[in-house]
Amino acid sequence: MDTSKFIIREIQPGDKESLQEGLAQMTNESRRLRFFYSRKNFTEKELKFLTEVDQHNHIAFVCISNENSPAGSIRCVRNFDRPEFAELAVTIVDKYQGQGLGYRLLDTLADAAIKENITHLYGDFHTSNTNMLKLLEKYCLRHNITMDSLSLNHTSDGFLYFEMPLR
Repeated sequence: MDTSKFIIREIQPGDKESLQEGLAQMTNESRRLRFFYSRKNFTEKELKFLTEVDQHNHIAFVCISNENSPAGSIRCVRNFDRPEFAELAVTIVDKYQGQGLGYRLLDTLADAAIKENITHLYGDFHTSNTNMLKLLEKYCLRHNITMDSLSLNHTSDGFLYFEMPLR
């Protein structure tokens, strides 16, 4: 997979419009898998949260195609009760899925998170989101993290909760 036609950089406050555009380019099903319902747009408050980050407790990156089109984003937000843990969120616009961007974004985020003393990522996703499971497994495989270290627990409402150590 050639991901060289994409630029990954830290998210910036000026990326608000790009995030809205990326969301609009996603199918209802992709929005449901990512946000657990098919949302149509972000509120101004959400856009501020998503783009005005400190890159310490809230680390976020965007991926832009060589056509200057939003391709995806990734973020983690530190859990202050367990400061070495951060909640993970990944979004890839439909037309860019399956090109290795999720893995490249996760690798970039992991590097930044480790520098900020974050050692584990966690989160949940719907059991039908097989791409998320594949992404976590691929990360573990490539970084020699045993699959036993990737904690996956089914919840009663059709979701998988995960905790994953970073390399």
